[in-house]
Amino acid sequence: IEKPTWYVNDREADADYVGYADNAERMGAIGKVFPLLFFLVAALVSLTTMTRMVEEQRMQIGTLKALGYSKFDIAFKFLGYALIATLGGSIAGVLFGQKVFPWIIVNAYKVMYIHVPNVVIPYDLRYALMATIAAVACTMLATLSSCHKALSAQPANLMRPEAPRIGKK
Repeated sequence: IEKPTWYVNDREADADYVGYADNAERMGAIGKVFPLLFFLVAALVSLTTMTRMVEEQRMQIGTLKALGYSKFDIAFKFLGYALIATLGGSIAGVLFGQKVFPWIIVNAYKVMYIHVPNVVIPYDLRYALMATIAAVACTMLATLSSCHKALSAQPANLMRPEAPRIGKK
């Protein structure tokens, strides 16, 4: 028998191990970028929604200003609506997002890698509070910016229909 050749390999030589590590790094990168994109989209949606809501209630805002309500009281109506919607969405998002998305991802990896154990995913209050605070901040800023123009106008101008833009009928 001829003398054998010995090969000593560590984990880095195993293709499955390297692929698993690469996938874990990709998921970590997605986990850092996805929340930022999500909050930017949510802020844009909030801004659009609140701007349309303020424009639709332009006459009511003018009437309230003419009756002597303060800018803060009028803005509080929109801020309260935005706050209730944001807190409701945050609670639903935390309950759904911290359980369902990780469960889907873990089960997808179980299909590819047979050694992935059943994972217990607890709720993380710190991340839930951070996400809720960021969502409330984005929505409140969008609401304030959409209310600013209407609240700075005169009541008589607000009670009239808005003039069409130049070049529009």
